[in-house]
Amino acid sequence: MAYIKDGIGIIGVNALHHPNRQRFSAAHELAHHVLHDEDIRQAVHVDKGIRVLFRDDISALGTEPIEIEANAFASELLIPGDLLAAVLEGGGVDLEDEAAIEGLARRFRVSPAAMRFRLTRW
Repeated sequence: MAYIKDGIGIIGVNALHHPNRQRFSAAHELAHHVLHDEDIRQAVHVDKGIRVLFRDDISALGTEPIEIEANAFASELLIPGDLLAAVLEGGGVDLEDEAAIEGLARRFRVSPAAMRFRLTRW
């Protein structure tokens, strides 16, 4: 969740989630503070759909524009393009190669689904 109380931005993440998921959730909610400040000043923004947003390639597309923007912001923050390019050394990666995706995900401390999301938008 993301909200602003007395002028102070607050982000909440589920402490029971894997640390990589917590990092992505925190980055996603930070995106709402940066990109959607006016929206979250009006009410607490709780991402109920975030639980399913990265379960597969179809759900990773998201449905609401602000969630798509927040996911893109988070993936770019956690997987910067210049660092990703350096790791890939100018080449691509086969999105069907689970071992390659998992290896990249471990390197950047994100989930394989988040890595796949970033690679499809790189």
